[in-house]
Amino acid sequence: MEKLVYIIQAPPFWLKTPPLSLAYLQSYLQSKGINTGIIDLNQELFINVGAGFKPAPTKRWLQLDEEFEKNLFGMVEKLYPEFLEKTFNRIKASEFIGFSLNRRNRHFSFSLATKIKERYPEKKIIFGGPESLNLRLKSKLNPDYYWVIGEGEKALQAIIEKNGSRVICHQELDDLDQLPFYDFDNLDGKGPGRPGPYSMTIPLFSSRGCPHQCKFCTERLLYKKVRQHSVDYMIEQIKLLKSRHQTNSFVFLDSLINYRTDWLRNFSQQLIASNLNIKWEAQLRVDQSFPLEVAKLMKVSGCYNLFVGLESASDKVLAAMNKGFTAAEALTFLKTLDKAGLHFEISLIFGYPGEGKKEFQETINFIQNYKKLIPKIAQVNPYIDYFDSKHPEYSDTTQERVNQFLALINQERIPYTKSFINNLIYGN
Repeated sequence: MEKLVYIIQAPPFWLKTPPLSLAYLQSYLQSKGINTGIIDLNQELFINVGAGFKPAPTKRWLQLDEEFEKNLFGMVEKLYPEFLEKTFNRIKASEFIGFSLNRRNRHFSFSLATKIKERYPEKKIIFGGPESLNLRLKSKLNPDYYWVIGEGEKALQAIIEKNGSRVICHQELDDLDQLPFYDFDNLDGKGPGRPGPYSMTIPLFSSRGCPHQCKFCTERLLYKKVRQHSVDYMIEQIKLLKSRHQTNSFVFLDSLINYRTDWLRNFSQQLIASNLNIKWEAQLRVDQSFPLEVAKLMKVSGCYNLFVGLESASDKVLAAMNKGFTAAEALTFLKTLDKAGLHFEISLIFGYPGEGKKEFQETINFIQNYKKLIPKIAQVNPYIDYFDSKHPEYSDTTQERVNQFLALINQERIPYTKSFINNLIYGN
């Protein structure tokens, strides 16, 4: 069958793993008889020509840099026209071109789409990804293109089979186990025997959506329903990926791996019984009733790191965020993880509406009092309202609080990830 569709991950974007969303879309469309290719231009550009950029692009690639993002396509067009020419030739036979759109790669994606339409006017361009939702909420969807808001599989199929409108919103699968297994063997530009020019950490999704409605989180707007793969499905998917790509390192991209405690218990038990001997990390939601027994099973099954969204240690702020727990309940939960020997990292948000000096100090006190309990600070950022134009992204006062907290953890010698401090703000 003639190749009909190419789906592209444009730069700049995360470099650690191959593009999971594209792999899901490819395997699904292929199962429906639609020949589909995926191109990770993000990795290809970084590996093949990025080293020639001055200064070296690694830091700018991984952190928000508006000037770099706006100018990247022009730089490539000027310095490496052969790279773009190769891309044009690869997609020549396709009827549809899809782009996974996010906040950082939107400039490159739109510029490339414009050039594609200039060269191949008959091609149909589809945009999906989280930035599509942002543009829709701001009434900025270009009517010349097709748009997918939310989950992509069913929507893409409808557009390709000409059964869909220009904008398709939240066409979600009912049963995730109906999805075919995926791998990265067919990723264009991959290295021999490896899933592209990546580190060997392979991404996974055990679920889609989130049952909680934290007011600062965009996840609540991207999905309408929460669904989860069965444990048996996940074990078989991991077996396939480990065998195919010779790796034992995995990262779950779910909003929370403990959506259902019984599922997590069963999953950990089956990992142990299968002798897969993998190492895995995930995001975990604060749950004061989380069983120590399950935490210990996770540790034995290969869990080596957890990202915990604490965000604040002020009960007033936590309630305003709709986090669903108190600081005392968070402390109980963190002690459970510690007892199980699980390494974890916490994230914090400063400047959420309603946070005053008192509330800020409560978070400071919590971190100081329990610094020996918390292995690492994973992320610290001012509050950003991505979708409400009435509120500025952050204030000077909020930034001062971030700076004050950073001074504190340096003084107290509390470990933290330097690249994830202020990493959601342009100009830092």
